[in-house]
Amino acid sequence: MSTPITTAATSADASEATSATPYDRFRTLAHGEWQAAIDHRFVRELVADTLPDDVLRDYLIQDNQFSFDFLSLLGQALASSDTMPAKNRLARQLGFIANDEDAYFQDRFAQFAVPQAEIDNPQLTPSAQGFRQLYRSTLETRSYADALIVLTVAESLYLDWAELQTAHGTRMPKLAQNRGWVDVHRGEDFAEWVAFLIGELNRVADTDDPEQRERFTQAVHYELGFFDDAYAGKS
Repeated sequence: MSTPITTAATSADASEATSATPYDRFRTLAHGEWQAAIDHRFVRELVADTLPDDVLRDYLIQDNQFSFDFLSLLGQALASSDTMPAKNRLARQLGFIANDEDAYFQDRFAQFAVPQAEIDNPQLTPSAQGFRQLYRSTLETRSYADALIVLTVAESLYLDWAELQTAHGTRMPKLAQNRGWVDVHRGEDFAEWVAFLIGELNRVADTDDPEQRERFTQAVHYELGFFDDAYAGKS
């Protein structure tokens, strides 16, 4: 798991800050909300098998809405990437999301007897609305760097919480509904995917660009809010 770089105070710290990658520098900007998200009540309860069914149900209904937007953004990254290795890796990930992750959603919706109308057209939470706007505005830029920023936040933050809460896979939930969500967000294959995204972000991102910095911090803000919203109106 990556560790955010703290403010330099000594010459050694200054040297470390100077050598920090773009991803590290972006993470520093969002440090507080990132840490709050990866140690959120939602992920702690999920891994401990104490997450209420109605909280998971409503969370997944909201999250499923972003399958369309996420795939669109991944497709844009594929179209705008500038190397064949990157295009090949992004194409492989499109297939994974369309199969393995979608199967998890469909299994849970059947388990919780979610009506199709609610799956297709739920009332979006405030953070979900913000996320949708962020994804669609990012699509409009047609920028590989912008797409990578949003994708990297989404995937690396989830890898961080999954590894943290499960103690790197040594403390896994037992319930299928919880373990399944952890399984698609950790492990060797997912870690390799996240490392690819971070490597590409480090290659093309510009941390001096205020719009890129804002896009990264906004994405982290909505990830945290998404967990908060899962408990709205519940005891």
